[in-house]
Amino acid sequence: MNGSMRIAPRWATPLLLGGFALMPALPSWAADVGQRFPSVDAFVKSLPEGDAKVATGYGDLTGAGRRDWAGMVLLQDPDEGRVLRVVVLSQQADGSYRLAAQGPLQSTDGGTGHHSLDAVDIKRGSVFVSWSWSWHGCAGGVTQQIKFYKDQWRVIGAEFYQSTPTVTDDGYDVGDSATLSNNLLTGAAVIHFKPLHRKEVTTTLKRALSSVLLDDNFGEDSGSVDEFSTYAGC
Repeated sequence: MNGSMRIAPRWATPLLLGGFALMPALPSWAADVGQRFPSVDAFVKSLPEGDAKVATGYGDLTGAGRRDWAGMVLLQDPDEGRVLRVVVLSQQADGSYRLAAQGPLQSTDGGTGHHSLDAVDIKRGSVFVSWSWSWHGCAGGVTQQIKFYKDQWRVIGAEFYQSTPTVTDDGYDVGDSATLSNNLLTGAAVIHFKPLHRKEVTTTLKRALSSVLLDDNFGEDSGSVDEFSTYAGC
């Protein structure tokens, strides 16, 4: 991985799971899927001046043996403030790049805590996006796997973690915690709940689930399940 980014924005209103609010109607920059660029650098230079851009490494994401690119773009909207999105560029036979996919614009204004995009990485033919958050002593994070599967860019897996704090004389300490491993292609999900003073409990779920399309409603909580919010939630 060639780069990563941390965001510590000023939050205004609380969000479920401490996520970034989806803002599909924002008027910020947007290139069309299919648009071509001579290079990744040309794509970056096409963004509005003064905005922060984050690039990751290169890797083969489509099975064509080429140097595709994935990253997170942070933009400044004049009306909505900071917005960000996941972007995937696929390298063409002539060495140029095509905008293959992009997630919806997400606002970084919302909630009352610290939230961050920790990393965007490429490995094993997939893009891995890692987020983390903290809110009134609660903490959590997720790594989502995005892959070109059945002619669509999809979130095919997600690993979540969250914990509920205990109050001590020195502030907060880790209390109950839980993890969720979710395979969005098979519908199999496993929750490991670790109470602070009781035995760990494992719950296995199996349901008919469809993967989340990257360009549809991808967000920080993509791949979670309702049952997970009952464990170590804040």
